[in-house]
Amino acid sequence: MEKNFKTLVLIAALVLFLFFVYFSFPLLDGIAMGFAFAYVAKPVKTKLDSRMGNFYSSLVSTLIILLPVSFLMFYGLFQGLTQLVYLLTHRTELRAIVVKILTGAKLQRYSGYILSYLPKIENFVENYIKTSFFNFTVKFLTFLMNFLVSAIVCFYALCDGNRLLSSIVAMVPERWRGEAVDLLRRIDETLISLWFGNFAFAVLIGILSVPYFLIFGVPYIPMLSGLMFLAALIPVFAEWMVILPIAAFLAVTNFVTAMWFLVTGIVFMYIVPELILRPYFVGYASKIHPLLLLISFIGGAMAGGILGFFAAPTVVAVLTAIYSHYGNAGLTAEFS
Repeated sequence: MEKNFKTLVLIAALVLFLFFVYFSFPLLDGIAMGFAFAYVAKPVKTKLDSRMGNFYSSLVSTLIILLPVSFLMFYGLFQGLTQLVYLLTHRTELRAIVVKILTGAKLQRYSGYILSYLPKIENFVENYIKTSFFNFTVKFLTFLMNFLVSAIVCFYALCDGNRLLSSIVAMVPERWRGEAVDLLRRIDETLISLWFGNFAFAVLIGILSVPYFLIFGVPYIPMLSGLMFLAALIPVFAEWMVILPIAAFLAVTNFVTAMWFLVTGIVFMYIVPELILRPYFVGYASKIHPLLLLISFIGGAMAGGILGFFAAPTVVAVLTAIYSHYGNAGLTAEFS
């Protein structure tokens, strides 16, 4: 009878947990981001614990990571919207810019043909914005809410994460408790290496973009390098979303320079980093195979957006930690 009662309690708890997951589904992006940010901030918190205590070290670590990210994100969105509104409200200047670009590309004989289609393109963009304004507003507010949730989750994961892990370990039978502690410690170390390595990779992209912008004489280098860092960190933006508008800006004065900027940027600041550098850099830090990271980062982002970008590599990291803990030593001995 007691065993049946415990089974019913377990089923009821599982049903309630599924209800919780269902109702929190719109915020899963923020929850996934928050846990990833927590692992980025955890080394910083560890350094501050002895000076500030658990609560304040968690708060300061969260702010150190999220304040620069939030500033770059919302400043980039603001600048993009500002430029879009400017182009739609200054159509005469837009036509002059198009003529300059075509002249630089030695395609001025097609300017009349292209300019005849420009009003249709402008009207299409304007109508699309009007019809999609409500959906865009809802998506933006949802993302804003998720970003706020990520900050809260990051703070509480740092502040109460060890307490939660201790509670989980306490539920494990005593004869397996030591094994569970070792396994959770290995998973924790792998996740720290994964997400801190990903953050370091994004910082590296931001730094490497500085000489890239300097060579082509691009203005506002600190802001644009910050946006490149952000694009490498969170899949809300992508590097090409920074490179393409700059190429259009350069094309007004020199079309050939703009094409070189576009090609080198897409190859060396987008394709090579995403397909080669990120998997190897993060894989070296976390001891996860680069192929698994490549599939999880790209496939996760394509399948699940922000949630998939953060959840898929986390799952791969957990599986790698379990494999390393239980199977790696035996397999190495067997095939050596």
